Amino acid sequence: MFSLAEIATLLGAPPPVGADAIPARAVHDSRKIQQGDLFVAIRGARVDGHAYLDEALARGACGAIVADASRAPDESAGLIVVDDTVAALQQVASAWRNRLPGHVVGLTGSYGKTTTRTLLAHLLRRSRSVFETPANYNTEIGLPMALLSMTPEDEVGVFELGTERPGEIGLLASIVRPSTGILTGVGPSHLDGFESLDAIADEKWTLIDRLDADAIAFVNADSPQLLARSLSAECDVRTVGLDAGSVRGEIEASVPALIVRLLEPPLRLETRLLGEHNAVNVLLAVACALEFGASAQEIEEAAESYRPPAHRLQALSAPFGTMLDDTYNANPASMRAALHVLTSYGAPGAQRVFVFGDMLGLGEGSDCFHREIATFAQSLGVDRILPAGARAANACRGLRGSDNALLQVADQAETLREMLRGDDNVVLIKGSRALALDELVEQLLPPGG
Repeated sequence: MFSLAEIATLLGAPPPVGADAIPARAVHDSRKIQQGDLFVAIRGARVDGHAYLDEALARGACGAIVADASRAPDESAGLIVVDDTVAALQQVASAWRNRLPGHVVGLTGSYGKTTTRTLLAHLLRRSRSVFETPANYNTEIGLPMALLSMTPEDEVGVFELGTERPGEIGLLASIVRPSTGILTGVGPSHLDGFESLDAIADEKWTLIDRLDADAIAFVNADSPQLLARSLSAECDVRTVGLDAGSVRGEIEASVPALIVRLLEPPLRLETRLLGEHNAVNVLLAVACALEFGASAQEIEEAAESYRPPAHRLQALSAPFGTMLDDTYNANPASMRAALHVLTSYGAPGAQRVFVFGDMLGLGEGSDCFHREIATFAQSLGVDRILPAGARAANACRGLRGSDNALLQVADQAETLREMLRGDDNVVLIKGSRALALDELVEQLLPPGG
């Protein structure tokens, strides 16, 4: 990263004491500060980072970007004082992008972003130095922090771009300035910030609009909104899909492991992913890896050794059978996909149970979306539906095989233990991240599981 002196110059701030220090990372959570980090004090809706300046410096931060130096302990070194710390962070990250000679891949979509990002990075690491967005650092704060951790020695950077309201993809794209773009798909998510599916598609497509004319984009051809927009793109768009596209594949198996065949060049991609919905994510990652020069053998071997991120539709062994842990997040499209996996996983006579967590951020149509998912689960023949949120409970009222009571995590665990007999049950647990259903998963796993 830049030295503190260089950061101050970029931001038009006075050089701080200890200006020669070069931070290891930029961090906005004082609890995560390590020796040599740069702390960015951000004023949020509920928390003001300036209240934790003393803690960050005590933990070893070599400096801090602040808007109010009076909140720091007396004689603190490394303070860079600005009017707006978020804008300053973005400005520094944008300037750092100019120092990075490697290729940068920008990736967005309503679903499949993290799976596609982590798989692509895994495919490329066989022969290249790859940096990828850590965890969910895909926001106006997280992405610039991630970018500042990429080094000039990294040959490829893979960055995830998220959005909850119009304009955010354009802002993030202007900071990270990708040379390659990937769009995974469009679906109903964050509808509390967007008026329609078309508005979401427009926002996601901003990533492609921001690419240079000589850039390459990989777009999900099975997403009608994206396929239509690809016809007028100014850069080279490779459409990728099962039903349409210039890069095509077909599914050999979807459970207990997803196996996808790429038609040209012919590749057989055996993965530990689950479900047909992940097939296009695999094809997008593979198509991009081929463009970067990865060999067929590298890709097939890497696909087989790839491990999905935690809490993203993972099949876990439990005392009662199989638990499908998909607790990281939820929207209607991912709910439907996970339910398809639930009803096809395991032996034909297995009892299938759906722990139905609320889907947040769906705006005025939230009740309708929850009702649709409840009735969809029933239509697929799910044996029991256990709502794990007020919206889900309301949607389940009157449905056969559903419980209407809203239970806390501990109660859900006990209810499931009483409900599940034998070891041939399949249980899907899915809901938005704020419901913390990952805690339920932990309670249901055997000790050390």
